[in-house]
This record gives sequence, structure tokens and C-alpha cells, in this order.
Amino acid sequence: MADTFIGGDVGDASPESRKDEGRRLTTSLSTSCLAVLIAIVLGGLIMLMSGENPLTAYTAMVDGAFGSKFALGETLSRAAPLAIVGYGTAVALRAGLITIGAQGQVVAGAIGALVTAQFFESAPSAVAIPAAALGGALFGMAWVLIPALLRAHFSVNEILSTLLFTEFAALLIEYLLNNPLKPPTAITPQSDPYPDNGVLGLVIDGTRFHIGVFVAVAIGLLFVWWVRSDRGFSYDLYGENPSLAQSLGISGNRVIVNSLLISGATAGLVGWIQAAGLLQRVYVEIASDIGFFGLVVAFLGGATPGGVLVAALLFGALQSGGLAMQSSEGIPASLSDIIQALLLLGFSIRYAPQIIRLTRGVMANFTLIGKRRT
Repeated sequence: MADTFIGGDVGDASPESRKDEGRRLTTSLSTSCLAVLIAIVLGGLIMLMSGENPLTAYTAMVDGAFGSKFALGETLSRAAPLAIVGYGTAVALRAGLITIGAQGQVVAGAIGALVTAQFFESAPSAVAIPAAALGGALFGMAWVLIPALLRAHFSVNEILSTLLFTEFAALLIEYLLNNPLKPPTAITPQSDPYPDNGVLGLVIDGTRFHIGVFVAVAIGLLFVWWVRSDRGFSYDLYGENPSLAQSLGISGNRVIVNSLLISGATAGLVGWIQAAGLLQRVYVEIASDIGFFGLVVAFLGGATPGGVLVAALLFGALQSGGLAMQSSEGIPASLSDIIQALLLLGFSIRYAPQIIRLTRGVMANFTLIGKRRT
């Protein structure tokens, strides 16, 4: 009952089924490697036609992602928040739900973490740091609670409601950082510096690799446990076939509300990590499209533990490597984005079956919404 429903991990499979799974995995990996190779070649041709040297550009990208201590720290610090949002979004995707609200929930989490940290400013770090993390998670959950209840009890499409709440979050943080949370001496919208007792310190000096990166590891382990648990299986079943799940006694409303709350909590934790670890204060652009990219990471990774991790690391490497390629080789930002998109497209071939299953689950839930309304 607790075997992974989406992603192909089956705990008590027979030797024959394991061999079939191994052959499918080998075929999938071979196809994905071929797709990535084709993407590299296409990217190279585009750069040649643009008058750039593909070899030096790709070398600069790899060096900018992994070629130094600073580069590796940059890749990991960019990948960690994407992975955390991706894990939370994957729970909702496996339940047949698409939340576009992680961006707003990251903002809400950053505000909640900052306010909590300021409240515990005189407390020991052992108290202030967990309290701020909890504040960020709770604010993220609070920001998705109304869309979750609207979806569960009134069949309001969660894509629209969570996107609307993302806009509310953007307006709220702009107001707060221009008024009550803005220091008197600040010129641009920003908060006071994050309290020292709540800062997540650097793991490696001279890099941006901070302690918050390890939160992604912890959330990833929890997600592995989730997909193998009975509760995770029931949510997966609802995502695959809502009518069957409800006929077996699984509460659709509970699945909807809880899965969206989980996604909100993880996004809120990212807001805490960004504020306490990376930026050490709150800015208007603190979310930096992490919420939207986290949804892409969850989809590209097929909402599986390994897939989300690899997709987040790939995103982090492409972002840090792309910036290095632009700065060292003078590659235009638009051309760098095209190259990164081609490589991501090649990678997505690996998880195409899982992406198709996720899409079918979402469509099944949309069908159920239509039946309820009629």
C-alpha cells in the first residue's frame, strides 16, 4: 500500500518486474542523454549563427556552475530553495492539484519569518531560529488556506485563486517595505537587517553556501518518506482517480486542503531561508521567481524525489553557469536563456511518462470540478 504510486518505485516487485523496470530506466536514461546531447548541439549551432564560440561558452557555463568553491556554493544556494518549493508543489501535483501560489507564499513566509525573528530578537539562537522557521511555514500555510478551502468546498479553481493571492502578496510586501517595516534611513524598499541571533551562517566562507541549504536535504528525506507512506499513497490515488479514491473512503476535501497546506508550508520555509540565510533582510523581490521555477522543477522532475532533486540542481547549475557565461564571454542574456531552455527541454524527456501521468491526474480533477458544478 505504501509503494510509490508515481515514479515507479515498488518495494516488493518480482525479479521479472525489476528487470523490466531496469530496462525501462536504461532506455529512459539513454533517451534523455541523447535529448540533452541534441540540445547541446542545437545550442551550439545557435551560438555559431550568433557569432559566439560554443566551446568557450559551454566551458564558461560549466566552470561557472562547478569550477570553483564559489561556483559550487552558488549552484547549491540557488538549487536549494527550488528543491524545497518543488517538493511541496510535488505533493499537490501528485494529488491532482496545480498551485501557482508558491511565489506569494515565499513572500508571506519571508514576512512571517522576519516578524517572528524580531519578536525573538533577545532569545538564544537555538530558540530564535526554529521559531522563525515555524513562523515562515505558518505564514506560507496561511497564505494558501483560503484558496485551499475555496477549492475543497466550492470547487474554485486553485490555479486562479493561488495566482490571485500571489498578486496580493506582491502588493502587501510593497506596502510593508515602504511603510511599517522600512528603516527611516533606507532609500529603497527594504526591511531592517535580519536579527543576528536568527541568521543562518555560511557553511563555506567566501561563498553563498549557507546552513539553509541543508533544509532542502531534510525536506527531501521527508518527501521520500511521504511518497512511501500510506497517507502519500492515498493522496496519489486521489490524484490518479478521484472517484475511485472517494469510493474507498478517502476524503477529497481533506486531500485538497492538506496537500495545498503542505505546499504552502514548504514555500514559507523558503521565504525564511531567503531572508535569514541568503539576503539577511527582506526585499520586495525576495521571491525572485523561485515559486514559479519551483513549479517547473516539480513538473520536470515528474514529482518524484530523485527527479525534483536533479531538476533543482540542474536549474541551479544553469542559472549560475548562465550568469558566468554572460559575464566572462559576453553572451547576451537572451541567448543564454535560450541555451538553458534547450538543456531543460532535453532533460525533461527523462520524466516524460511521469509528467503525462501528472497531467492526466490534474485533468481528472478538473473533470470532477465540472461534474460538481453541474
